[in-house]
Amino acid sequence: MQKRKHSSSSYARILFRHLRLSEENSTAFFAGTNVTYEELMTLDGTLSRQASRRIYRNALTISERDDLGLSVGAQLRLSTHGPLGVATSSGPDLRTGMYLLARFGQTRTDFFDYSISEEADGIKLSFTETFDLADLRAFITESTLSGVFSAITFFIDIERFDGKVNFAYARPLYWKKYRKHFGNNLEFDHKVTEVIIPDAVLSLPSPTADPVMHREAIAICERHLQDMQADLSEAAVLSTTETVTKLISDNPGKIWTLAEVAAKMHMSGRTLIRRLADEETKFQTLRDGLAKEQAAKYLSDGNLSVESVGYLMGFSDASSFRRSFKRWFGKTPSEYMRRARST
Repeated sequence: MQKRKHSSSSYARILFRHLRLSEENSTAFFAGTNVTYEELMTLDGTLSRQASRRIYRNALTISERDDLGLSVGAQLRLSTHGPLGVATSSGPDLRTGMYLLARFGQTRTDFFDYSISEEADGIKLSFTETFDLADLRAFITESTLSGVFSAITFFIDIERFDGKVNFAYARPLYWKKYRKHFGNNLEFDHKVTEVIIPDAVLSLPSPTADPVMHREAIAICERHLQDMQADLSEAAVLSTTETVTKLISDNPGKIWTLAEVAAKMHMSGRTLIRRLADEETKFQTLRDGLAKEQAAKYLSDGNLSVESVGYLMGFSDASSFRRSFKRWFGKTPSEYMRRARST
């Protein structure tokens, strides 16, 4: 759960607490995902796009509130956004913070591509969906914009904000609540969501400007962005076969099932089977091939017993390991060991 190509888990963690959930009554919140309570509470953890969407849908069901995005968004502060929030609060002014958001926004959440442009009397920050948000469009937009406005209201009270917000969806029934969060100048049914911020706000100085902290926070954001881009490049280069092989090889001591590997790759088991078939292989063939290599390596070590090798490979008992080994090699581990060590 550490890949930076995924969204920070901090927003789902805030949502979890906002719903007043605990580990004991969290089953519905995590339903349909492979995310655990411990993973969610990891401070530097991340969530896949698929897991985030499912958790958000679960949260909407649990809360029974259409305006959940607004209510949880009200909990967001600049500190919620990690190094990006620090870079904004320690910078010279809000204009700098908005440019940082456009530059590093995807290190925090991958639902939007951010772009910024200079207007006649200010700047326009645009949010283009990276995929069809569908039924989650209002919730994700409300919570994401709340993050942006946590930066704006760090510099100015919302009552004094005279900018404009355009939303890429129809006006919801509870739209009047938007005024408390995003000001009074609101329009709906636009092609993309946009925030237009006037120069008068952009030039206000930060009350906590700190050039040294600002540089350090930007450096961290840069590293996160580079990590995310490297992960995306790797994912684009690796075939499905290579990805499965890497996942199993990088996690010795675990006997992977098809469902577990498919979940880690954020696809269904059927899709994984089809993609491996397109590359002329099967999951069990890959898994058994890697297991054979690992078993042969362990058994060639004169210091390890058959029971120890079975344990290292994730088998719960030696008899299960012996049966699998006999299927792989056509001989028992002891027979293989004697031959390997004699040569």
